[in-house]
Amino acid sequence: MPIGDPRVPVVLLLATLAAAPLAPAWQAVRAQPAPPGLFIEEPADDAYLVDGVRLRAVVTGTVAVDAVEFFVDGAPACVAPAPDFACAWDAGPRVRARVVRAVARLDDGERLVRSIRTRARPTMLFSAETNLVLVPIVVRDRRGRFVAGLTRDDFAVYEDGVRQEIEFFETESLPLDLVLALDFSSSMAPVAPALQTAARRFTAALAGQGSFSVIAFNDRPFVLARREDDPEALLAAIDRLPRPIGGTAMLDAIVRALTLHGDDLAHQVVVLFTDGDDQHSLSNLMGVEERIRASQATVYVVTLGEGRRIERVRDMLGRLTRVSGGRSFPIERIADVQRALDTVRADLRDRYFIGYRPSNAELDDTWRAIDVRTVNRRHVVRAREGYLASPSLPPTSR
Repeated sequence: MPIGDPRVPVVLLLATLAAAPLAPAWQAVRAQPAPPGLFIEEPADDAYLVDGVRLRAVVTGTVAVDAVEFFVDGAPACVAPAPDFACAWDAGPRVRARVVRAVARLDDGERLVRSIRTRARPTMLFSAETNLVLVPIVVRDRRGRFVAGLTRDDFAVYEDGVRQEIEFFETESLPLDLVLALDFSSSMAPVAPALQTAARRFTAALAGQGSFSVIAFNDRPFVLARREDDPEALLAAIDRLPRPIGGTAMLDAIVRALTLHGDDLAHQVVVLFTDGDDQHSLSNLMGVEERIRASQATVYVVTLGEGRRIERVRDMLGRLTRVSGGRSFPIERIADVQRALDTVRADLRDRYFIGYRPSNAELDDTWRAIDVRTVNRRHVVRAREGYLASPSLPPTSR
């Protein structure tokens, strides 16, 4: 075909137009890099942080990142190296709302930043939308016998003297979330084997009724089992109790026990055995009482040894258990331990549970006194004395 034939450029032009959309479009998809991203995988933004926790991030996109820095409440927490971008951080024994921030520095000097806010422990119990105060109640007659068959209409609940509307009423036992704390200081050596046997019987009798944690303590607490629902594993944890040695840090053990409870709908209980003569706790009485007030746990203490004879110790344990709706049992002989535990078991079995949403909805860190009454004034009612109305959910969730 002669050069200059007008048909040539037409054919070439059509071929170019036909092929042009394919290669450049495919190449553009291949060539366009994914935008970099940073996400916090652990903890979740609705998690509760306590003790040792893992912080982990995920970096996406075609970027090179050597490490991710974590900050908690504005302070450096840990550095998580590639490729896992995970590191450990100690949140401490107190559950509270935290702001966790992850920072990844890119080669070009830019930064990727992601933040989440974790939750604080509920003051009592929370429904999906608002606070619900859950009150376990024991009702007995003048002879100490459980009064069965009561209904919602037989109860009246007052908060700071104002009658509240009962929204939740349960006559069946809720699942247990129980922490067993055992003193293995040197002064407990003579009764340690009998105490271990009593603890095994107590937990075996409650098997299948919930989850159980076990703490051993001398001059500091040790967690042997955490929220275990396997009876065999729980008994194995009790069998691992160490040889009695050292001093007694009873108040620290109570604080540690309160951090082991979950946040589901359950009856939270602490049962503690001790000689009561605390000489090693870092916690003080006022601080521990505030912890109990801010929890939803019922606390029972069985006191053996010399501590039961010390008036200061008896008054302290009576004060700590009474505010939670629990009881203190100073006993003379190890043989009386089983009788005390049978009383605790009866308390856990023979309970009513009442829930109400406070008419005063302010979460202002004030103490709210609870007064539970029955229509029959001859009944003896035992319940927790109140709760601390503390902010417990982040503003976006409350």
